[in-house]
Amino acid sequence: MAKKPKYYVVWKGHHPGVYRSWKDAEKQIKGYSGAEFKSYPTIGEAELAFKNPEKYNVPTAKTKKPRYYVIWKGHRAGIYDNWNEAAKQIHGFAKPVYQAFGSKQMAEKAYADIPENYLGRGFKKTRDMSPEEKIKYGEPNMLSISVDAACNNKGDCEYQGVVTDTGTQLFHVGPLQDGTNNIGEFLALVHALAYLKKNRSDLPIYSDSKIAMNWVIRKKANTSSKNRDTQNLITRGEQWLKTNEYPNKILKWQTKFWGEIPADFGRK
Repeated sequence: MAKKPKYYVVWKGHHPGVYRSWKDAEKQIKGYSGAEFKSYPTIGEAELAFKNPEKYNVPTAKTKKPRYYVIWKGHRAGIYDNWNEAAKQIHGFAKPVYQAFGSKQMAEKAYADIPENYLGRGFKKTRDMSPEEKIKYGEPNMLSISVDAACNNKGDCEYQGVVTDTGTQLFHVGPLQDGTNNIGEFLALVHALAYLKKNRSDLPIYSDSKIAMNWVIRKKANTSSKNRDTQNLITRGEQWLKTNEYPNKILKWQTKFWGEIPADFGRK
């Protein structure tokens, strides 16, 4: 059975119009930011749609999220919004130092800073803050502790706590069998609280897990483990929360603005 023909309307593209093949239509939208196009079963419908776009559901092509490349060391240091141009600056350069960002604001901040504060962490998913978000979230308090957890496909998890400012590891536990990210995040927060209390410190703690933060507030992990050792750690954590008070604030790490939390294991 012969394939039914399709007709393609390009409202916004390099050359708007009606096209009889996808190959020709694709040329008009490829590389065009905010292209608008749609296919129709008959040439008559396509021509009507092209003339009267307001009467039709005009879909907008997904535009690629902007990316900014900070090059601290390369042929020409700077911030580039095009990977081809950025690649030229590091190609053939001995030991280039660079990082990709989704946020132009963060890229500009990073370029003015030392690269050591950004290397080894993910920033591709970040985005610029609106004026309202800047007021609400601002910058993270680097005089703090950050915690995070990670699991492998076998169900083993581990967690760690680091100094937010330098990334210096303060503690690491794992692997824990039959664990989950939430279990690891919960145990990491309790461990950080106990660590700071032992050292008589009122530093705040950052976590990127709302679930684990809520479990700490309720002093109860809404989960269990079939592994005895892991379950014992959960029970001990709950008991510690019920019998101890602490001055430390537990704060949400804003990954979409600040990049991956400094305690991240880098497995995403």
